[in-house]
Amino acid sequence: DATERGLVPLARELELVSDYLEIEQARLGERLSYTVAVAPGLMACAVPPLAVQTLVENSIKHAIAPRPAGGRVRVDASATDGRLIVGVWDDGAGFTADAMRAGHGLENLQGRLAARFGGAAALSVARQDGGTLVTIALPRTAGV
Repeated sequence: DATERGLVPLARELELVSDYLEIEQARLGERLSYTVAVAPGLMACAVPPLAVQTLVENSIKHAIAPRPAGGRVRVDASATDGRLIVGVWDDGAGFTADAMRAGHGLENLQGRLAARFGGAAALSVARQDGGTLVTIALPRTAGV
């Protein structure tokens, strides 16, 4: 249903993300800790389906699950200058945007954002707080 519409409310996307994180928490136990924080008034904002999910899966697969000690994941959403900013941070070793492989999760998401929003959306990768933050920024729209 979501792929036919092209966009879903952030609230719906975060429901899927929370369900996924709960499943991974059951699998990884104490090796995974996570938080989800959304600024007020953003839950109706439109996002591509599985966009945030892709970021979270990438963190779990590459940064948390392979490490015996596990790690932390943080999902944040905020708005600035008419843009919705959704970031997924993890405390893993990190990577650069150059490491995104063609045909895989983040590169596919980057292509989806470009196809849907053109230059009005972006995916970025940065080191922050001893971990890696992958952020999507897109026009803030509601009513999907």
